[in-house]
Amino acid sequence: MEVSHSVKERTIAENSLVILLQGLRGHVTTVDLRDESTATGRVTNVDAFMNVRLAEVTFTDRQGAVSRLDELFVTGRNVRYVHIPDEVDIRATIERQLQAIHRVRYFGGRDKGRKEFPRAKHK
Repeated sequence: MEVSHSVKERTIAENSLVILLQGLRGHVTTVDLRDESTATGRVTNVDAFMNVRLAEVTFTDRQGAVSRLDELFVTGRNVRYVHIPDEVDIRATIERQLQAIHRVRYFGGRDKGRKEFPRAKHK
């Protein structure tokens, strides 16, 4: 499970449902786009800004023409809807993603090691 190295991206993901989409990595799903086209493929990456990278894609444009693509990158602003596969346990996926983020954030333990957000020293 890949977790972003960026503090900003981890914070955005932790506080939104984009972590559910990040948990779909490796699953085949359909992404509906704002221009009424659809892309069905295996999710290879989703970042905190909902940019989605799919592999082995079947792309259907709004006229109904079907294209096969090895890979497709969809910017987050063009995503209208992401279909969650039936076999995905939504709650377990969110919890697993949050645990991964917290493992990175507190990699030395909660009271030891480097902190991502150091506390201010009180005088």
